[in-house]
Amino acid sequence: MTKEKMTENSGSLRIVRDFEDRMPIHHKLLEKKKIPRKIASPREGRPLIRSRTFTKLKRGPSRAEIKAEAPRPTTPKYLKDNYDFDKSSSSEENVSDDDKDKKQQKPLDLSQKIYLAACERDGIPPRKKLVKGLAESVLDVRNFLLVPEDIKALSTALTSNMCVSSLNLYGNNIGREGVEYLVEMLEENMTITELNLSNTQIGLPEITILAELLSENLRITSFEAAGNNLDDDCAKCFAEALKFNRKLKKLNLSNNSFQENGGKILAKSLETNDSITELDMSWNHIRLSGAVAWGEALYRNEELLYLNLSWNGFGDEGGAAIGEALEENQTLLKLDLSNNRIGLDGCKGLAKGISLNTTLEYLSLSKNPLTTQGTTMLLNSINDNGESKIRTLLLEGIQVTQDTDSIVNDIVEQFNNFTVVHGGYVMSPDILTVKPKEPEEKKCRSSKS
Repeated sequence: MTKEKMTENSGSLRIVRDFEDRMPIHHKLLEKKKIPRKIASPREGRPLIRSRTFTKLKRGPSRAEIKAEAPRPTTPKYLKDNYDFDKSSSSEENVSDDDKDKKQQKPLDLSQKIYLAACERDGIPPRKKLVKGLAESVLDVRNFLLVPEDIKALSTALTSNMCVSSLNLYGNNIGREGVEYLVEMLEENMTITELNLSNTQIGLPEITILAELLSENLRITSFEAAGNNLDDDCAKCFAEALKFNRKLKKLNLSNNSFQENGGKILAKSLETNDSITELDMSWNHIRLSGAVAWGEALYRNEELLYLNLSWNGFGDEGGAAIGEALEENQTLLKLDLSNNRIGLDGCKGLAKGISLNTTLEYLSLSKNPLTTQGTTMLLNSINDNGESKIRTLLLEGIQVTQDTDSIVNDIVEQFNNFTVVHGGYVMSPDILTVKPKEPEEKKCRSSKS
């Protein structure tokens, strides 16, 4: 309400209305407390009080506040309101992480306990991956930096193991002592059928022990010893073992140092072997008569399905020998002869063999100097053979002419899923000329003085 006051001014009365109630709040406060408009600094005589929100942002919540917070529900609220959940069930709300870990952990089997006991006996730390792998069918510890002491404890556990069927020790330095432990274990183990000892730095002494095992053990069906720099003396050990072993299906001896003589020895043993179906001899030094011997072995062998002879030095003689073998061999499905220095003459022999073969499905001749004429011969031999089974032809790094497209189209019309991979096109075919031999100059005999 306004207040009215009577004032006397020049002999007349005038009513003055006081609008104190309508005065702004902050004006009233200043008037009542008589505080000057210039507000004093908070540091002058008054303590600095920080807000609680600022403290939380800077220091974070205290432990008491964290404990007081209610746990975040894992079940949506609308489901709780509409459905009745049994609290005794094993839901996420009632089962802690420790209980989950206890339920996931299975009791150790006998071989795992034996491994842990062997590690304690030898004073070496147990490997968690080995403990876990002993309960699986595939024990893969490639490049795991195992030493002979680890192999000893592992072999002790595998002696009575009934789970592991494949043992991969690729890239571990097991040494002769480790090989001896493995051989003793494999004589007792009844389940391991696949053994990989590639890149384990084994040599002739270790191969001699393993060859005796392969000649007697009839359970191993796959053996790999690639990348161990094995020489021709090791080839004799393998050849002797293959005379008696009739269960081995897969053999990988790639990336070693087998040369001409070693290639002949292994090829000769393959002529009478009736068990190996997959053989890898790539990245060796097999040349000349050793390459020709593989043609003779393929001519007589009737079990081999996959043969990899890439990155050797077969040349035209070896390529022609393989082509002659393909005329008679009716079991081989996949053949890899890439990077073998096979030229036009060797390609002619291969083309003749392909024209008569009815089983080969995959052929790789990549990075060979076949010339454009050689590639045309190969494609024509596939096109002319109505019973050919070749569906993949690899000619990577080898250039062809545009005329080969018409041949490929004819093959595709016969066989819908035919694929050829080459190194691109050239404008004109290769022209090969034979350089005539220059006559030898006759040297005059010097006259005797």
